[in-house]
Amino acid sequence: VKSKSVDDVEREVVRRRAVLMTMTRALAAVYVAQRVPGAAFALTSDDTDDDASQEAIEAQMRAVMERQSGEQVFVKQVGLQSNATDGVKACAFEISNLWRVGEATTNDLSTEWGEIIDPVNGEAARGALVFATPNFGAKSIVDLGKPEDISVAKVLGLDGDDFYRRADMLGAAKRVDKNNQVYYDWELIASPPSASCSSAIGCLYPEHIFLISASVLDGVLYVLSIDATPANWRTTGSSMKKMRNSFEVGIAAPSSDGA
Repeated sequence: VKSKSVDDVEREVVRRRAVLMTMTRALAAVYVAQRVPGAAFALTSDDTDDDASQEAIEAQMRAVMERQSGEQVFVKQVGLQSNATDGVKACAFEISNLWRVGEATTNDLSTEWGEIIDPVNGEAARGALVFATPNFGAKSIVDLGKPEDISVAKVLGLDGDDFYRRADMLGAAKRVDKNNQVYYDWELIASPPSASCSSAIGCLYPEHIFLISASVLDGVLYVLSIDATPANWRTTGSSMKKMRNSFEVGIAAPSSDGA
């Protein structure tokens, strides 16, 4: 009787392991399907004991993770069009090739990108904007004073937007690139205008975090602003800082074929 009881227990353990394996693979399939577009797993109800099928699934998972692990390559997002009349040149920032960027729209002196998506955490930023102001009146960004002393919205021409105008400064820094071009970088936090709040307490919660970089080249002011939410900031803040800190001005304009 004792031996039979042990056999029953062993069979129950095997059965539970099989159920657990099936559930684990099903959850993995759902997770990857949600996080990695194009990834798919063929799961059938009778493949619990199919070693070949299991090995194929594990191999596919490893391949997906290898492709998606780390930010190995950064791609330039080029904005503005070189304009000999205004002296405006192209500018760019870099973003991980694993992230998706909304379509860019370029006007005379600005380029705007749509939502930026991190495949792991979801939305990383609402969007990004670069714009140029010719005949700015300064030879270098340092002519404006220390970055922490600047009224960012007013000086950069962003004060037409109430969120920028009301924003408080979280951080400010000076940055110099490999070509000795000087940039000022800021993080601003903005609460909603009081008119749009249902209560005074509601106005205490920020709606926007702006990551801004600015530089002056040949009398033209260039500004990059990345618009994020506090939730974006908590999950992808370091990556967005890296994106903002990659901003560079005066780059060679892209060729017509996008190369």
